[in-house]
Amino acid sequence: MAENVEQLNNEGVKLFLKGNIKEAKSKYNKALKINPLYAATLNNLGMVSLQEKNFIKATNYFKNALKIKESATYFLNLGHAYANLNSFKLAEGQYIKAIDKAPDSLMGYKSLASLYQVQKQYDESVKVWEYIIANLSHDVSFKLHLAKDYIQLKEYQSALSVLYEASKQEKQQELTWYYISLIHFNSKNFGLAETAVKNALHIKPKELSFKSLLAAIHLGLSDVENAIKQWDEILAIEPFNDKIRIDKGVTLLSQGFIKESLNELNIVLRNDSKNEKANYYKAIAFLEANKLNDAISILNSIVNTGGAFKEGAEKVLNKVNKKS
Repeated sequence: MAENVEQLNNEGVKLFLKGNIKEAKSKYNKALKINPLYAATLNNLGMVSLQEKNFIKATNYFKNALKIKESATYFLNLGHAYANLNSFKLAEGQYIKAIDKAPDSLMGYKSLASLYQVQKQYDESVKVWEYIIANLSHDVSFKLHLAKDYIQLKEYQSALSVLYEASKQEKQQELTWYYISLIHFNSKNFGLAETAVKNALHIKPKELSFKSLLAAIHLGLSDVENAIKQWDEILAIEPFNDKIRIDKGVTLLSQGFIKESLNELNIVLRNDSKNEKANYYKAIAFLEANKLNDAISILNSIVNTGGAFKEGAEKVLNKVNKKS
């Protein structure tokens, strides 16, 4: 009996790993009928329920598996189910139990750190990433996680220390340089930021997030021409990237290119007529072009909508009324 159940589970696992969830579930259910107290079957059905996003059902399977056998894997999987239900405290408890059962469990520590990240408990996640790096793995991905959490804590020097150490490894160098650049950019060290992001682009020249950061750095250096060049390269690939197109339109407006600015903003508004930021700066462009009535109409609409640009629109309207 046990061998037959084990065989069915093995067959189910192979199907599951190939993405054939339905057939895997059928194998597990056959095994369950033969022996309803076989822990591996219950765990495997829990994994199927996770895949099906039936998280409550998954918790029940994992709990029943744990009643039969207290396995680090089962604790871990129960933690995943709780995490998907946003029951973070319960998930944390299961991850800690998994680690207690298997102190060298990289997945246990990784899951715990990720859980803290989701809750923005960066002080806690930093401790776990540091433990992983010191005791379990020197993989660059964990150093990047640690650096990102240091950034969230505004501990920029600690983040840079981790990143420069990570840059000595070949894996994910482009991301390492990107985050180094981001820190220098936020600290207004634009020269260092430019050097770092160009290192990232040398490795991955078509990465749009790198180009976007380089554009922002060029703006910081008052190099509008090269900022626009980067945005144009992004828009050639992603013509409906509203954020980039609005940034370009606003920058053109700041340089006095009203017609060119309106062209960019109107492209955004053709696809999304209610884009509040595009409408706000279109109103500002109309004011610059002495199209007062058009500007007032847009600004009043923004105020009535009551969105993020309401206060700004009200201030502009007050200035306009004082001049009238």
